[in-house]
Amino acid sequence: MDDIWQEMYQFLSTGQDVVMATIIQHSGSTPRTSGSKMLVCRDGRIVGTIGGGPVEADVIETAQTVFAKNESLLKTYDFNTSTSAAAMDLICGGRFKILVEYLTAEQVTVQMIKLLTDVVAGGQQSVRLCRLIKSPDTDGVAIDHAVMDVGTTWLGTLQPSEGLQTKIDEEKQRSKTTTLFEYDDQQYLLEVIVPLETVYVLGAGHVSKEIVPLLHHASFKTIVMDDREEFANTTRFPEADRVVVSSGYSQVFAERMPDANSYVIIVTRGHSYDKECLGQALHTEASYIGMIGSRKKREQIYRSLLKEGFPADALERVHCPIGLAIGGETPFEIAVSIVAEIIQHRARKRA
Repeated sequence: MDDIWQEMYQFLSTGQDVVMATIIQHSGSTPRTSGSKMLVCRDGRIVGTIGGGPVEADVIETAQTVFAKNESLLKTYDFNTSTSAAAMDLICGGRFKILVEYLTAEQVTVQMIKLLTDVVAGGQQSVRLCRLIKSPDTDGVAIDHAVMDVGTTWLGTLQPSEGLQTKIDEEKQRSKTTTLFEYDDQQYLLEVIVPLETVYVLGAGHVSKEIVPLLHHASFKTIVMDDREEFANTTRFPEADRVVVSSGYSQVFAERMPDANSYVIIVTRGHSYDKECLGQALHTEASYIGMIGSRKKREQIYRSLLKEGFPADALERVHCPIGLAIGGETPFEIAVSIVAEIIQHRARKRA
């Protein structure tokens, strides 16, 4: 889950209305895709981004109109037309539709956003549904919305019928993020909010110390593990979601096994520890497994694992040497290459 929902809850729970801008449709070349969000406060502060540049500036200005009128708006930007492109000095093309939504600090809205954040923080996906009722004369839009609790219980001003629920379930299978759909001559926006993907960082040395802040900024949850308390601690890793001091590396996933939404980075202080961790990681469903080291080290560890009975195709899952080949040498440069590869892997998986 993006931190923007937590930020939104903080604003609303303290009595501050906000405007949330969401890209709800996109095509062609656009800086951000559907589901991207930005919060705008009355004083002009923003949280998040929908791509920057003149479009974002225009949406921020539009947000002040939304505050003044207490009315949500739908805006369409089409840079495939020469007039629109010239007006904003943009030549990249593309088209997107943005919902500029006014969210008041009334109790039901606060409760909905709290439910959403609680469900996702508990490791489950949440669903937000909006019915968009467009004004026939203006860009204004009225919104009925609800958030799904565990199961099919909804909290909010919108209670889906059985037929609409079936349609929602179909759309959830078709799109894993944000989608617009029609049902019974009405337009709906469906948002699926999922927990942050978890990265297990095995080893708490110099490279890990640079990796974790980058992963935090890239919206990953991080768990750092090492057998040395002087390295594995929250002072060294303030951005980590959890820091674990283990008795060794023989059971690194004893408490929790990485699932298909998890990533494993192996950067321990020794080849034998790396091999031990890699052998365990290969028994998990982790989406990404990366191990630091040279090609010579990789060949040696792979030969050893093959002798132990690991199939050759299992080793094809491993990214080693880890990271994109950017020629980095320092711990920071190596960390950048590793996190860049993980971001690339996440983007390809989502696509």
